[in-house]
Amino acid sequence: MSPRYGLVALDLDGTALGADPEQFAPGLLEAAADAAAAGVEVLFATGRPRPCMPAQLVQLQPSWLHTLICCDGAQVWDLDTNTLLWQKALEPDELTAVAALGRQLDLPVEYIDAEGQYHVTQSDLNRLLAGRLGEYHRGVLCRRAVPLTVLPETLAPLGIVKVNLPVVPLELYPALTCALAQAGVQGMECGTGSFEVTSPQAGKQAAVAFAAKRLGLDLKAVMALGDSGNDAALLRAAGWGVAMGNAPAAVQQAADAVAPANTQGGAAWAIWRWLLTE
Repeated sequence: MSPRYGLVALDLDGTALGADPEQFAPGLLEAAADAAAAGVEVLFATGRPRPCMPAQLVQLQPSWLHTLICCDGAQVWDLDTNTLLWQKALEPDELTAVAALGRQLDLPVEYIDAEGQYHVTQSDLNRLLAGRLGEYHRGVLCRRAVPLTVLPETLAPLGIVKVNLPVVPLELYPALTCALAQAGVQGMECGTGSFEVTSPQAGKQAAVAFAAKRLGLDLKAVMALGDSGNDAALLRAAGWGVAMGNAPAAVQQAADAVAPANTQGGAAWAIWRWLLTE
């Protein structure tokens, strides 16, 4: 029997990765290889920039992985040819609006360019490093932060593919959500207290649709797995959307089914359960 879906799109952090952000969750590599052997295209769709891929993925470079979606769907890479197929960067006026919002709400802001550099003012960097950032995020800033000494809109020629607002107090959620919508950008809650912003033309749903079209497929032929706010739209649109057991309630409600948590091998379980056995 042929698999029900022709493409599997997997988020990385909180989904395909386990407790260690540099290592895959139990069974994931085996399940992905089984899916590929059955003729299914497998790709990763992550919020990470390409230079920040997990160490195990960089080391193994699995032969079944041909496409990588980065920066919340702002970039699509063909790994076989090392070609950037799709890029949707923020426009100067959108960067101006987000910067003004950061100042108004007194929020630290990270501007991520097409090369995966994090442009951050020194004062914002100091605030972030003095706060309670996770180990992965702290390490990224230590390796890839670039001092921001110009107006953010002047970074547009570098291709700002994503903006992070990593420390947002809960009481500011309504004002921030409303202001991002008014600015015409995509704002997604990605973990408690963290928002990620992209061009309205980006997003994992749009990027996976682009990748699927190259294979002669549409989103109804896609099985998508994720755990965060940047996955919700894709989970709703896919032929079969699977939220992880560690996902917040709103993300689980966007999906067709819920798998065990990432640390329990939920992504592998879902692939074997709904792709390879039905």
